[in-house]
Amino acid sequence: MATRRIILLSVGFLLWISGALPLHAQQSTWSVGTSIGFALPHRSEMLALVTGHSFGLTIRHGNWNTSGWRKDWNRHGSTWQGVQVGWLNGGSDELGNMTSAMWLISLPIRPRWHVELGSGLGWSSAPYDPIERPLSIAIGTRLNAGIHLGSAVQLVHRQQGWVDVGAGLTHFSNGALALPNLGLNNVHLRLRAGWNAKHGISERHPAQFVHQGAGWQWAFAGRAGARDINLPGGDLHPTVSAGVYAQSRRRRTHSWTLALDLAHNQSLQQFSAEPLSSAQRLQLASLAGINLHFGRGHLMLLQGWVWTQPDEALGRRHLQSVFAFDLSSLWAFEMGLRSFRLRADYPFIGIRHRLPSSR
Repeated sequence: MATRRIILLSVGFLLWISGALPLHAQQSTWSVGTSIGFALPHRSEMLALVTGHSFGLTIRHGNWNTSGWRKDWNRHGSTWQGVQVGWLNGGSDELGNMTSAMWLISLPIRPRWHVELGSGLGWSSAPYDPIERPLSIAIGTRLNAGIHLGSAVQLVHRQQGWVDVGAGLTHFSNGALALPNLGLNNVHLRLRAGWNAKHGISERHPAQFVHQGAGWQWAFAGRAGARDINLPGGDLHPTVSAGVYAQSRRRRTHSWTLALDLAHNQSLQQFSAEPLSSAQRLQLASLAGINLHFGRGHLMLLQGWVWTQPDEALGRRHLQSVFAFDLSSLWAFEMGLRSFRLRADYPFIGIRHRLPSSR
């Protein structure tokens, strides 16, 4: 339990830092939105949980801007960044309600069409309990991580404010730190109205790091994580891993990434009748994907393949997402998730070091 709390609090602390730093624009904005949708039953066990439509309310506070790191993304318009607090009713007693706080960015595809990315924390009113809520098998803990992906189009745009319609997918889960962990995937349509505040947010000037140039860059990372398997409330099985990244940066907005990952996976012992040696618990994986750059924040999305000692129940292929926050020009704090078949996760936190010659 202590390990779980440490990991979740560390994740939350980093998210709030990354959410607070961007609010140093000339003009702040507020917006309110309402949504309707449903919980996506991505596994057959969830079919009985989806008995009604979901409903949500959100409030956002942030700013539109084209300066700083956001000028790298402003080819088609301004970039919005800020925080969102929200309430979501899952549509059934078993799914309950989820309150959340998220850091969000809205990237322009066209002047009035944006793509939204977000991450934060959620608090569930109906986590699994073997006595009080035996059917609430979607979420195993009250505190959960959340991610958001969406798109919005502005129907009305005035100097004082705007109205937009959008659609999105918001996911909440605890990353398999406690079972059950099917996760809550809310697919929704949304209507939002926003306006410019009379007073802007006070100007601040956080330290600016040296922008990386084009070419290949190298970095190394050390990580630690844990996973709950088998019965709900079981022991956490630790994982430690080391990774090396090779990134080819052609534009300031993103880098194409190749990576190698070597992990010592303690949970493999649970699927073997014979004791496993340390070598038999080592998993070597290769990965390829993209790293998106948002100033001091970086979001890496990778497709991976495990080549040695794969988990027979989960297979070799997996998705790996890593969010990194620059602590200095050479060091970054990272947190991430390896997901196999969208059914089993290996969350981790770690430290990344970039070679000085790769700046």
